[in-house]
Amino acid sequence: MRLRYYMIVLTTLCVAGAAITAALAMGFVGWPAFAVSGATGLIVGVPGGIWLARRIKKDDPAWNQRRDEPRPLRDA
Repeated sequence: MRLRYYMIVLTTLCVAGAAITAALAMGFVGWPAFAVSGATGLIVGVPGGIWLARRIKKDDPAWNQRRDEPRPLRDA
């Protein structure tokens, strides 16, 4: 699986978790707090994950660029 997908999932869940923790700490309990936190996680996490993956690849001199190329289909 590609690094980008891992970073998107990780960043989205971290942002949503931080948002729901902050909402619950401020006393907002209910489904709207969870909905807003989930939306915040998606809105901030997806571009953030893509940015992080690009940053990791850019800063790593040993990154193999062939990893990002699509793999050819193999015959069975």
